Amino acid sequence: MTEASVIGRVIDVRSTTIRVALDVGSKGFTKVGPDGLQTVGVVNSYITVPAGAHRVVGIVSGVYISGRQEQKGRGELLSQDDTATYELEATVVGRFEGDTFKSGLTGYPPLHAPVQAATPGEVKNIFLPKGGPSLRIGTSAVASEQAVHLDANLLLGHHCAVVGSTGSGKSCTVTALVDGLLDHEISNGHIVIFDINGEYAQSFAVSTTRGKKTRPLILGPKPGPDSGLFLPHWFMNNEEHMNLLRASEGVQAPVLQRSIADARVAGASTNIELLRLQNLLSSMGIIEGAFANTKSGSDTAFAQLDGMKALVDGQASQTSTCAAQWTQIKKILDTGIPQAGVANAAWTPLTAPQRDVLARMFVAIRREVSTAFGALGMGSAQAAPDFDAPVFYSLQELCDFFLPNRIQMEQANDSKIAGYVATLQMRLSRLLADGRYDFITRIEKHTDPLGSYLKALMGVDPTGGDPASDWPAATQYQAQSASHGDGPSVTIFDLSLVANDVLENVTALLGRLLFDFAVRSQPRAEHPVLLVLEEAHRFIPTRQDPVGGASRSAAVFERIAKEGRKFGLSLLLASQRPSELSETVVAQCGTVIAHRLTHEADQSLLRHATALSSRALLDQLPSLAQQHALVTGVSTGVPVAVRVRDVEDPPKSDDPNFIETWSDAGKLADLPTHIDRVVEDWQGDLPTP
Repeated sequence: MTEASVIGRVIDVRSTTIRVALDVGSKGFTKVGPDGLQTVGVVNSYITVPAGAHRVVGIVSGVYISGRQEQKGRGELLSQDDTATYELEATVVGRFEGDTFKSGLTGYPPLHAPVQAATPGEVKNIFLPKGGPSLRIGTSAVASEQAVHLDANLLLGHHCAVVGSTGSGKSCTVTALVDGLLDHEISNGHIVIFDINGEYAQSFAVSTTRGKKTRPLILGPKPGPDSGLFLPHWFMNNEEHMNLLRASEGVQAPVLQRSIADARVAGASTNIELLRLQNLLSSMGIIEGAFANTKSGSDTAFAQLDGMKALVDGQASQTSTCAAQWTQIKKILDTGIPQAGVANAAWTPLTAPQRDVLARMFVAIRREVSTAFGALGMGSAQAAPDFDAPVFYSLQELCDFFLPNRIQMEQANDSKIAGYVATLQMRLSRLLADGRYDFITRIEKHTDPLGSYLKALMGVDPTGGDPASDWPAATQYQAQSASHGDGPSVTIFDLSLVANDVLENVTALLGRLLFDFAVRSQPRAEHPVLLVLEEAHRFIPTRQDPVGGASRSAAVFERIAKEGRKFGLSLLLASQRPSELSETVVAQCGTVIAHRLTHEADQSLLRHATALSSRALLDQLPSLAQQHALVTGVSTGVPVAVRVRDVEDPPKSDDPNFIETWSDAGKLADLPTHIDRVVEDWQGDLPTP
């Protein structure tokens, strides 16, 4: 260090900051040194100070005038520049070991240590990570000629949050980060975007540079197989079913769990025995309903008994899983029906002896049916199939058949079960009647549903190249994939038309599927995924209830934030209200890119979530210009004020031009047609009266 390059001396040292008195030659905020004319004492510029074998690096956070002296007597008139002391304050952020910049400190500078403005070469070493791939995010806000790079692996491996008020440039920053990744050859890259505002489709259109560099698949915005935005209900695990149907833990949850397990067994097989056993139970129920009829009933009982005998005779002659039970049921019917002596006579009630024989016969048959259910894996005493297995079942059959059947079976132990579960049945029925959920509840069974869905998420052809594939969105995929090149896959879920109360279930299920896929993949992190969450506060809300419970969606993404890194699942969050985000998720974000934030609660959360050395810089947040941001965290050597790089074909998030639009008389003439078009799409296919 030469004396000519010194700009001042250290006059105060604290744990996170140092204070510097500027030399006389530096008071003009420029100084000529070995590296030419240098700017001195500008907020967000960098200084270096020797500290033992290393040099401490600080970022200027404030500049002051102090020590003004009052003139006495009639001495020579002095200017303010001659009577004042100019000082700057800097936050220490790292150190140079030789020419290599490293974060953190190993020691502090002494008082009166000489201070130097960081040279252009030193600034470059700070902003350009060494030893791995980097991502260019923009340029330094202080030195516009200096590009700012982030460590790509640290950015992705430790999650990232992009925050800022509306219109501050968040969506463009997310796009800039994607563009920075596309500067690399990443043909095996996988990016999944949850687009809650419908902004990103135009940015990845086939005609754009970004669309040509990637393999985009845009699903939505209108929910349903035709647009590709569908999510089969049978992908839900046990907890997601309980959350969707709000099943209480006491009685409703166990009954629903077993009913779904029964439905999965039936959905996974073509075993007709299940339906025939239920048919027997239904016939016995009809006959028992006639017991109380004092005017008729014999003809009904006769018809049902005749049908039961025909069904059992046919099944007992076949080889099946429950052959022993069918044989025993046949013996019971062959003995009991003649004893009951029920005649095919109209307007004739059943007699007491007939009811007694039939009641005892039905008890024996139900015992055999229960044993048969056990043989099929559906008995109360048998272990049920995996509740979480994503095996197809019909939700309509669950409502009409399996849930009532399970209730009937469990009532043998508690006659009040039906009353306890009535509200659950009503919620399930309402769900099936709600058209907003059709893209979840009304998806038809198709070949390899889970495998084809995951392939679509990861940019692999879910149809296997088969033009006759029965995958529900095969036409949509084939149309979009025709122009695909060799770049990374980008799957965009346009969720802008998904109802708000449905959104949480959708994002929770999608997030959990990606996480489970990552956990089950071997070798670990063989196919890493970047998950982009736009308006993340909508489905990762902060915990607000007194007991600290979280929504299902928040619980899923909190787990991804805490555990996803080691499995190759990275989060990139974007939110205009970080204070409404889960603190757990924000705290796990190793890199924070903060645009303008004016709300004190948002600023406070970031202060607590960032390193101590970066907190003083966050005071700049309310005054940041559009497209400018503060970047802190593990992916950047030091906190840096950056102007984010320009992006072509930005997301559709521009502010509307009210005055220009209001001044267009032609738009007023088109308003009735515009309203009719919106209403037609809004209402969809109305039922015919």
